Amino acid sequence: MNNKDLATKNNSRKTAAKSGLRRNLIWLVTVPIMLMGIVTMIVAYFFGYNTVSKEVHQGLMNIAVATEYTYEDIFNQTISFDDKGDGTYKVNTGNVAEASDAAFINKIKDGTGIDVTVLYYDIRLLTTLTDEQGDLLTGTVVSKKIVDDVTNANEAVFYDKLMVYGENYYACYMPVFNKEGNFAGMIFAGKPTASVKKEVLMSVLPIIIVSAVMMLLGALIGANEAKKLAAVIDKEKNFLGQIANGNLRANFDAEILKRPDEIGEMGKFMVHVQRFIRDMIERDTLTKLYTRRIGESKLKNTRMGFIEDGIKYQMVMGDIDHFKRFNDTYGHDCGDLVLQTVAGVLNRSMIGKGYAVRWGGEEFIIVYEDMDFEKAYEHLKEVREKVISEVVEYKGELLSITMTFGIVPGTEDELDNIIKSVDNLLYIGKEGGRDRIVRYDDVDKIE
Repeated sequence: MNNKDLATKNNSRKTAAKSGLRRNLIWLVTVPIMLMGIVTMIVAYFFGYNTVSKEVHQGLMNIAVATEYTYEDIFNQTISFDDKGDGTYKVNTGNVAEASDAAFINKIKDGTGIDVTVLYYDIRLLTTLTDEQGDLLTGTVVSKKIVDDVTNANEAVFYDKLMVYGENYYACYMPVFNKEGNFAGMIFAGKPTASVKKEVLMSVLPIIIVSAVMMLLGALIGANEAKKLAAVIDKEKNFLGQIANGNLRANFDAEILKRPDEIGEMGKFMVHVQRFIRDMIERDTLTKLYTRRIGESKLKNTRMGFIEDGIKYQMVMGDIDHFKRFNDTYGHDCGDLVLQTVAGVLNRSMIGKGYAVRWGGEEFIIVYEDMDFEKAYEHLKEVREKVISEVVEYKGELLSITMTFGIVPGTEDELDNIIKSVDNLLYIGKEGGRDRIVRYDDVDKIE
């Protein structure tokens, strides 16, 4: 597999991982919202169904009672039916009530959609029910089970799913008694189940619509937030990837660091880890100055900035005077303390001016960025004075430090040549008595 194929494969893996994370987050956020919305709609429907069912039951009961009061004379005496031969029946007691005389129950049917039947025992005397051909079911009988249910209960009986000539009904059968208190018939009040379900749907429809809209909005908001979170996690992953690949100067999104949540805290930890690793690799352990390897890299960038953009730079090489004496006389611990003291002065002094590098042993390189020579020279004089003012206390003794410097302007020349020239100036300074700054343009002048 060539490098191009390997890169393509790696990119495909990254894309798949990114899309997988985003997809999982979206599902994690939206699925519970959708399930909650669906459960809400189902619960709303069943609550609505039960509420409407109770209202229908009560309504059927009220219709049955009103019908009984209207036709109670029919049951106040023993009655029987005579078939008139034309599909109608009459009561043969002289108190006639024919099936065609159904104005009251017809008005109920027209006004409420509720079917009503007056039964003499199990025979339909008056009814609004019709068969498939549209003919009234007058004279037909109800099942023995219904009569048994009503007589056994001795009160109104309700049915949620009663099949009447091929159609399901919500039905109420209320018993009617004659003057002697004996069972004489029933009043039926019923409503098609489909009509009741339609009422249920219409009653809960606003809740369903609101729930659906809220579910959709919640899912969209959740998906959007999941995408944002995935994007943030992806930025953090890319940041760690750059660090893993050696880019210790990678920039981290400042907006993530402003987040007040755990994601923001994770980002801050990542930046701290980046700085720790960078300092561990780029900074000298003892002095905390840039190491020579990093210094060489920064010098190359500084030189290219001068070549490409004309950004001036000045280079200094400095050396601690008589450093070997500190080690030989007081030991390496004292020498380390001297190095740390000098490095502290250089670090503090170069903030906003450039950078300092521990070039080796007690030798340092200082680079002034975007600064002309004279200004850099004046600042270097201040640095030298600050070093002289530092006093190192070691085992009860107060030790003073001096340094010798050479300074040259940065040019397009090769770095090796520039470093060699500034090193020569440093050598001249040390041969001339140390504790001084030697400029490139006046090597005979001893500061």
